[in-house]
Amino acid sequence: MEDNNGTPLNPLCLSIPSYPCESFFPLGIALLFSVSLMAQSAAPWKAAPAPELQSAAQTGDLILLRARLQTGDSPNARDTAQRTPLINAVRAGQLVAARILISSGADANARDVNGVTALIEAADKGRPKIAALLISAGADVNVRTRGLGSALDAAERAGHQGIVAMLRNAGARTTGKSVGDKVCVRLWEGDGYCGTVERTNRNDFQIRITEIVGCAGGCPPRAECSAGSPVGGPDGIKVGDTLKTVSWCLTETGVRP
Repeated sequence: MEDNNGTPLNPLCLSIPSYPCESFFPLGIALLFSVSLMAQSAAPWKAAPAPELQSAAQTGDLILLRARLQTGDSPNARDTAQRTPLINAVRAGQLVAARILISSGADANARDVNGVTALIEAADKGRPKIAALLISAGADVNVRTRGLGSALDAAERAGHQGIVAMLRNAGARTTGKSVGDKVCVRLWEGDGYCGTVERTNRNDFQIRITEIVGCAGGCPPRAECSAGSPVGGPDGIKVGDTLKTVSWCLTETGVRP
């Protein structure tokens, strides 16, 4: 239906007597504009995946890497494993690519889906030059993650003594836990156990179990993290038991007794 000037009317005015019969098109444009603004405000928090940038970071294709950054790809883009281009560059040993990404604003403390940072990757894989670069860029030397522990844990376990010394000089510490403190090992999708530290020897901990978290049907054994025994269940580790574990198995070290 149209008004006297031939402009389509807002159809709402035909069914709602009190509704103004202004032109339909201006109202439609306003609604579209509002929806557009809402869509922009609801944009995901994370940067777009930028697959070409990720590939360039991994392969060390510096020409493509610079081109994608100049085009507007975010240096903090995430792939399906939530890894940034910097993490992928470190995993592949691409020192120059890592330097370019950091100078372009890459977050040196970004974590992947498992909580692993670029520095933990560098320590685990024995990449001292990249580790030094990341430390100079402000990477946190004491971040911990399930599985690998901290960068220091990863370097000590893999025998990368040069990186161990570098991390210690930068203020890295193992766990800072001592006898009487409470720690947790929750490596089974958040399930596991907590206990009180009874004895320490460098990275080795003797723990008396005070709580089994989840593991109702029993969590499978892990050689270092549960002394090769299942956790919970009818035949697994239970409250009151004592076992030995290592620092990189600890997922929580600030737990109150």
